[in-house]
Formats: sequence, C-alpha cells, structure tokens
Amino acid sequence: MKTRVYVTTDVECAEERNVGGRRLPPQGYDVRVWGRFANQRRELGIDLLMRELEAEGLRGTFYTEVLGSKFFGEGPLREVVATMLARGHDVQLHAHPIQRVADWRTRGEAPAADDIGLYDVARQAELLAEGVEILERCGVPKGDVTSFRAGNFGASNATWEAMARTGLSLSSSYNPCYFAKNCKMRSPLARAGLFQVLGAREGDERDAPPRAPAVWELPIANLRDRSGAHRHVQITAVSLAETTDFLLEAHGRGVGEVVIVTHSFELCHLDDVAAKRGRLNSVNFARFRGLCRFLARRSDLFEVDTAGALGRRLRDGLEPARAAGPIEWPPGKRRYRALRFVEQAVKRLEARAPFSFATLGRP
Repeated sequence: MKTRVYVTTDVECAEERNVGGRRLPPQGYDVRVWGRFANQRRELGIDLLMRELEAEGLRGTFYTEVLGSKFFGEGPLREVVATMLARGHDVQLHAHPIQRVADWRTRGEAPAADDIGLYDVARQAELLAEGVEILERCGVPKGDVTSFRAGNFGASNATWEAMARTGLSLSSSYNPCYFAKNCKMRSPLARAGLFQVLGAREGDERDAPPRAPAVWELPIANLRDRSGAHRHVQITAVSLAETTDFLLEAHGRGVGEVVIVTHSFELCHLDDVAAKRGRLNSVNFARFRGLCRFLARRSDLFEVDTAGALGRRLRDGLEPARAAGPIEWPPGKRRYRALRFVEQAVKRLEARAPFSFATLGRP
C-alpha cells in the first residue's frame, strides 16, 4: 500500500516583533505570504510553492491563518484564498490569535495568548468556528474546511474536543518536536501516521452510549535521534537527503501517512521589512523543488493527498480502513544529519550575503 504524503504550508502574516534589539513592524500579505519584494521580478511566496508543486502534478494543503485578517484585512486574505483554490490546491484552517492585534507592542497592550491550547474548550470552539466562517466568506465552499492546525503547534487535548464541537474532523498539530515548547497534546493512541482521538473506534460496543463526533490526528512527521529527541520534517529544518531517506524508511515500516511542513515565507530571505526587499533562499528552495520531484518520481511508493480531502473522507465515513502504522517514527541517519549541518551553515552565510547563491531556473 502506498504511503500518503501531505505537503503542507502554513500561510500567515506576522505581528510586530523585537529582533536583535530592533522592533520590526507587522508583516502583511505582500511580504509574508506572497513574497512580493521591490527588488524581485517574481514572487517568492505561495506562488513559487504552488509552481513547484504544479510542475510535478501535485497539490498541496495550505493551512491559512485567518484571525490576522482582523488587522491586515479580509480583502487581501480573500485574494490569497481565491488564488490557491483557483489553482486546485487545498485551503484549511490555521490560527494565530495574537495577530488579531498585530501591533500590540506599539499600542502598549498585552498580547493575546497565541497558543490556542491555552484557552478553555468553549473559547477554542468559538475561535475555530470564527475561523471557519472567515474562510467560507473568503470563498472556501461550505463544508470543505475539515482540518485545523494550531499556530506554533500550540494545541492541547481540549483542542480535539473543541474541534468536535465545531465539526472539524482532522487535526494536524500533534508534534513531538514541540512537546517541550508549545504542543500540549498527549495521547496513548498516538502513533506514526493517522490515529483517532475522539469518537467510536473499531471494536467499541455497538450499544455503547453516543460519543463526541469523531476526530482524528494527522501528526507532523518527526525524525528521531539516538537520544530520543525529535526533529520535525520541515523544509527549513532538515536536508533533502534526510527527508527522502525518511520517506523511504517510513514506507518500508508501514507508516500510512507522512506530513511535511513549510511556511509561505520559507523560500526567501527577508532583508528589509520597511523597504520590502528580499531574496531567494537557495537551500530551502532546492529542498522543496527536490522533494516535489522525488514524490513525482516515486509515485510507485507515495501518493500525495490533501488534508482537506482526507478530512472529508473521514467525516463522511468514506475512508477505507488501513493497517495501523508503527508507534515510533523512523530514526534519522548520522550521515544525512551531517549534511544538514553543512546546508544550514550555507544558509546562514547566504542570509548575511548581499545576493543568493542560486536562481529559480524556471521561467
């Protein structure tokens, strides 16, 4: 059976931040989502990501942050959503509550808690319902939003209950790499690949009292090292060699689903926020292009699916049963980890340079 691969992008703006002793202003859709820079002829954000996917006949899932539209504007968000949908990609829900008031520092206000898991179940359900409503106003067909990813992966077990209350069937926030940071989700049912967290499961008694609507978790793929530490399979975090080796290992071990993460801004260096100047991130771009080409070439082993399609199949009872995958993710290999260290050094050097080490290559 093929391993399903979910190439997911978190699409988001940014609140103002203090970096290196300087206050950076809020970054809106032009810079953070489209990658539209005054010194570049081509966009380096979601358009570039979609181009690379489409060149190999693939579709991605774009977890799109919506609460920031209260500050950055719903009109620009509508343009983002409409473009992704028109090109055949999947738009699902992402949320950073702090971005409701993205200039909170300038206003002298206390920031909203950004991890949705810090709110009680009722408030989480309100935020999720609001998010779905915004996406539908921006053009996502009613009923097509089935999946949610928390900003910072900052969800809790209560998030699953809030999703059930909201009618969302598929979470993609469970991330062992973030257990010591923001992610507070824990489950004895957790495994590598899809697992169910709420609702009746196979083997439950048929005459048992009704349970909450079913919710499943599509966890973020993680490499393990010998110490037991995890590193998530994110474009900016691991080398292409690590990613492709991980995919082959996961398939060989019977992992049914693998989720890979990137962001709308990971394929570029942002040099100047105010002047809107930026450049291609050569390392991350090569990793993403290489991943798309690998998945297209190895379609004998891998099927690229979308979270929205999976969520709808699960919700509607149309997802065929698949063998349960292993509990643990495959370990990483030392030789590929060493290559990552070299690539990360190159990336840091390029970030300080006045130019990029490579070009896009495609018209």
